[in-house]
Amino acid sequence: MLMSIKRFDFHKWSAPLALLALCLLSFGLLIPWLGFYWDDWPVILMTRLQGAAGFIRFYQFDRPFSAWTYLITTPILGTSPLPWHIFTLLLRWITAVGMWWSLRGLWPRRSREVTWMAFLFAIYPVFTQQPTSVAYSQHWTVYALYLLSLGAMIQSLRAPRWYWPLTILAALAAIVHLLSMEYFLGLELLRPLVLWLMLGEREMDARRRLKATFKYWLPYLVVLLVFVVYRLFFLNLAGEDPNNPELLFALASQPFRATLQLVQTAIQDSLQILIASWYQTIQPSQISLTDRFLLVSEVIAFLGAAATLVFLLRFKGGPQEELPAEERLNDRWPRQAMALGLLAVVLGPLPVWLTGKQVIVGLYSNRFGLASMFGASIFLVALLEWFTPRRLAKAITLSVLVGLSIGFHLRNANEYRWIWTKQTRFYWQLHWRAPNLEPETAILSEGELFKYVGYYSTSMGLNLMYPHPPSGAEMNYWFVDLYRNFQRNRAGLAKGIPIKRDFRSFNFSGLSTDSLVIRYEPEQGSCLWVLGPSDYDNPILSETVKEVLPASNFDLISAQPVDGYPPTNIFGPEPEHTWCYYYQKAELARQMGDWQQIVKLGRQAQEQGHGANDIQEWLPFIEGYAMAGELEPARDLTDQVRRVNPALEPRLCHLWQRVEDRSQASSQLQETLNQVRGELECAPQPNP
Repeated sequence: MLMSIKRFDFHKWSAPLALLALCLLSFGLLIPWLGFYWDDWPVILMTRLQGAAGFIRFYQFDRPFSAWTYLITTPILGTSPLPWHIFTLLLRWITAVGMWWSLRGLWPRRSREVTWMAFLFAIYPVFTQQPTSVAYSQHWTVYALYLLSLGAMIQSLRAPRWYWPLTILAALAAIVHLLSMEYFLGLELLRPLVLWLMLGEREMDARRRLKATFKYWLPYLVVLLVFVVYRLFFLNLAGEDPNNPELLFALASQPFRATLQLVQTAIQDSLQILIASWYQTIQPSQISLTDRFLLVSEVIAFLGAAATLVFLLRFKGGPQEELPAEERLNDRWPRQAMALGLLAVVLGPLPVWLTGKQVIVGLYSNRFGLASMFGASIFLVALLEWFTPRRLAKAITLSVLVGLSIGFHLRNANEYRWIWTKQTRFYWQLHWRAPNLEPETAILSEGELFKYVGYYSTSMGLNLMYPHPPSGAEMNYWFVDLYRNFQRNRAGLAKGIPIKRDFRSFNFSGLSTDSLVIRYEPEQGSCLWVLGPSDYDNPILSETVKEVLPASNFDLISAQPVDGYPPTNIFGPEPEHTWCYYYQKAELARQMGDWQQIVKLGRQAQEQGHGANDIQEWLPFIEGYAMAGELEPARDLTDQVRRVNPALEPRLCHLWQRVEDRSQASSQLQETLNQVRGELECAPQPNP
């Protein structure tokens, strides 16, 4: 009987496999449907168009040395989303294993608790941007290097005969991770406490212990000081430092005010990391018994929590088991681990705080909590260990936290999935509407189009959509947010003012009259709209958009596509031709005056059962039918649009006026015009 039970025990080297399963469950299930977001796009553009020179120029603006990660990975992973998502997930797993390995060296008698910490670390919910795979591959690489350095330092004391090789390895890893990015600089200050705890296992007085701690810390202190001096005084950037440590300098000039701000920031962010980040895993307002994905995610979360509970209860990490009751009462480990964890929580974001940024401020700012995940996981497990000796209660609590986090990450990934779907639909609809586009074209829109992307990243996507010179910093296209850029000078856009934009090493220069004004609101049931002056009477458009319509220049659009564009390895295969395909092609045909093509497209759409969700998307078909002499279907569609949305009657009146102006007079056309005008109650008026 004992042998049969023992077969179900999990031994220490099963922990990395369990961590891999946990990462796959939390972040891997939706990978085939994820794409590119935010800072992914500049990297993909440089990979396709510029190569090594592009990366070196781009990162001269903040972290010149960090380009090395992409110089190695982009030739291998290319420009397709799937390899990047798999790669970054594996990096996250490797980082979690690195934490587990490091802490096993620090606390060899605490294998079980260390494994619990690694479980929490792998899925800690403070960081929600895992789907931004290209950008955060760099962060996870550097995080893994820090943990390699920490673990090698710990092992150098555990295996004295390997002290110098391991110390050299640890110092080199520290140099590389510090030069690559400053995110984990604060955790370097954790080393003396780690060394102090390890040296406490030896019989030595406090003075000798302190001297030994400094001795073993000295190589890493030298590395840290050299880097800090280099970063503050010798780093030569191509532009203004985006990570200037303003608060650090303010501590010297305004010590009281700066200290107060630093303490307040530390309290706010620490509470967010330790407590508030778990609140987002439980969102009662999102509970819906009709949402199939939500239900499936909760089932997966429950199964993940159950599997975690079984693993944690059956995990045999080493020769030690539960400590004897008498020894447990005098056990100082929980307090020591809580102190180490809490210090790591505070030290993690310290470099970020010194630049005036916070974990809780900004759409993308939870990335600043990455470094604190290490300490938060240690602190929470140690807190549980201090709070109760009952193993079952601790395992259940941790399993519940893991399950909540799994469900949260799945829902978060699903949001990213829909954002990628929205992006690919936009780019393919733009391709259908504008198969080719003249260089130096600005795309004007009221507000950004996609959450977790940003206007400059959308600009990168536009430059990947169409042929582009293989090198150089000049961009052919740029996305311009009207609200952000022209809130006070929208009227000037119609007169032809220069538009100059830059982002690090990328530059764009054009005229406002070489623009396309767009509206993309698929959540409201409409397709992409490429707008022009004739859309002035569209009742949905805001006054902001109407004011800039004269700047929209359809002559920039060519109907002849270029082979190989848009690249399907980036934007995915061409979607199924549903309503928006026929609408975009009808708008293109209307621009080209190809009325018979519109008739053909309209019949194909109706035969296949496609119809407009936004009723006014029938307008190009009405105009095409009328211009092609198909007056009866044009009149029927007009009546249908009028009945569904009477607010469109002025648009319909102007449409039929254009038909009259462009068509040869005939009795049949005049009769139809009279009937339509009577039904619409059109007042004679010129087009605006």
